[in-house]
Amino acid sequence: MQYLLRVMQPGHAPYALKLEAFSLIEAKAQAQQKGLTVLQAKQASGVLSKNNNKFPLLLFCQEFKVLLEAGLPVVEVLETLLQKETLNTSQTVLNNLLTQVQSGHTLSQSMAAQPQVFPSLLVASIRAAETTGNLPESLSRYSQYAETVDLLKKRVVSASVYPAIVVSFGLAVLAFLLAYVIPKFANIYATQVKTVSTSTQFVLGLAQFSQAYGKWLLLAIVLLAVLGIWAFSQASLRAKLAAWSWGWPVVGEKIRLYHLSRFYRTFAMLLKSGLTVSTSLSQINQMLGSSLQSNLRQAQQLITEGKNFTYAFEVSGLTTPVAKRLFNVGEKTGTLDQMMDRAASFHEEQMLRWVDKLTKILEPTLMAAIGLLIGGIVLMMYLPIFELASGIE
Repeated sequence: MQYLLRVMQPGHAPYALKLEAFSLIEAKAQAQQKGLTVLQAKQASGVLSKNNNKFPLLLFCQEFKVLLEAGLPVVEVLETLLQKETLNTSQTVLNNLLTQVQSGHTLSQSMAAQPQVFPSLLVASIRAAETTGNLPESLSRYSQYAETVDLLKKRVVSASVYPAIVVSFGLAVLAFLLAYVIPKFANIYATQVKTVSTSTQFVLGLAQFSQAYGKWLLLAIVLLAVLGIWAFSQASLRAKLAAWSWGWPVVGEKIRLYHLSRFYRTFAMLLKSGLTVSTSLSQINQMLGSSLQSNLRQAQQLITEGKNFTYAFEVSGLTTPVAKRLFNVGEKTGTLDQMMDRAASFHEEQMLRWVDKLTKILEPTLMAAIGLLIGGIVLMMYLPIFELASGIE
């Protein structure tokens, strides 16, 4: 990574210096070794950031595992992956990893130096695997975990795409009717029809309003959309919105179930990597929604006091009836990691069935609602014409 430092040398004015280092601390150390006084230091622009992670992490884990199983040492694996890579971003990441490993750091330490690329869960899993010597299995577990979590996210997102398209298309048709079609009818009614129904007058009033203030309404909608995108990009606002959504009837419980199933899945992966219960809990405190993090702290406190795992999770509200039974069996048989996986799979399937059911109900409901709305407007527009035609007969 590149870091931009403002340094000063005795007898000279302060100046800017750009250094290549694995961390901000190392960049400062390099400057101090040159006899420079560091006044200010920050990460240089144009490097990887948390919001610009283009490194194919899942593919990296899978390829790394295959090469390790083929008998190559870590350094040769990194050299092989670097030679085949064509993207500048990936080359930078792999080159940093290789340099760190060649300088004597472990693979987990090298990954930890690039937290914007390698998540803490992967680093923790690799660190545990380095002590047991089972690095390929650790990479395989993380790949399976990432694929499962991504699949759940994609299923939920894909289920919301069609309703969003239907609503957007319906609103676009409605805007076209109010802005272009209805005003044409208004001109006809002004000269040919003496009386119109109250509902038709209301629609004509909307059309006149949209003609008079349509540009301002469009501008307001665009500004609201931009403001909404900006607000959603703020982590603090997203956290508040998520916490608020937990109080919704039915939906709030499903959101809680989603966070718990993801938590169980992650916890199981870390336990399989050889980490203790306490260490695993400290590694995944960010996997839960903000509304459940206090529950996790309570569970950690109870476990520290000597309470068993199932009791601590039950008292802290981190279990479901099914998960409680599975955890109890896992504690007694020493298969807690497997039971956590089973609890996660059970609740993921339960949630996906609910999403599929909701989608099947929501899609035709939205279609019917939009059809009735647009059809009602069209009918109100043509009704005076029908009355006029019947009067001519």
